[in-house]
Amino acid sequence: MQVLNVGEENHKILVIDDFLKNPGDLVAHAQKSSFAPWPMAAERKGYPGVRAAAPEGHGVLIMDRIDSLVREQYDIPPVNKLTVHQETLNLITVPEEELGPLQRAPHFDTSAPGLFAILLYLCDESHGGTAFYRHKSTGYESITPDRVEHYLDQCYVEFNKYRRPKKYCSESDELFTRIGFVPAKFNRLVIYRGCLLHSANILTEKSINFCPLEGRLTANLFVTYG
Repeated sequence: MQVLNVGEENHKILVIDDFLKNPGDLVAHAQKSSFAPWPMAAERKGYPGVRAAAPEGHGVLIMDRIDSLVREQYDIPPVNKLTVHQETLNLITVPEEELGPLQRAPHFDTSAPGLFAILLYLCDESHGGTAFYRHKSTGYESITPDRVEHYLDQCYVEFNKYRRPKKYCSESDELFTRIGFVPAKFNRLVIYRGCLLHSANILTEKSINFCPLEGRLTANLFVTYG
């Protein structure tokens, strides 16, 4: 396991390699699954791809193995109840020229500090990875409840003033500084707070693919402690 600390806010990211004993079972499940667009796909918002349900019990299996670790690393009290939310398999499928403005920028999943994103890569390093960012004008690296209104107001002004290029977010640009990066690696688990500004980094068009064997396949879940 690696414990990474990124940015001036010193946020912790956990990376665990060779996580599952049989990760190929998830890939096989994906091959037999029916994938559908995420909500808000028609509005060109949200995850730029398709999803399918993870196998039954997938989230419980993951959290049984890492719950005590997450509590220890993030100082979460034993009385805080763990709740598993979305359990999905995901593929990025939207061509760059079809991305909406919000799909071309770093995002945060929620401003609630108790929500964590759990990402399992089922693809190799040729599919890029996940990067973390600082918003230049505010200095924010995480969007907490006391920051969210100011941040969104700033983004509204900036996104209308500066037309972001039609491509997936990657390196630093006029509005955001990349402060950390976790490369993709088959069977690598990544854990981080959902309030961090982050984005999938796509290296080539190879990652924009409907085929689970060829595309950027990941298994994702969100959990909260509260």
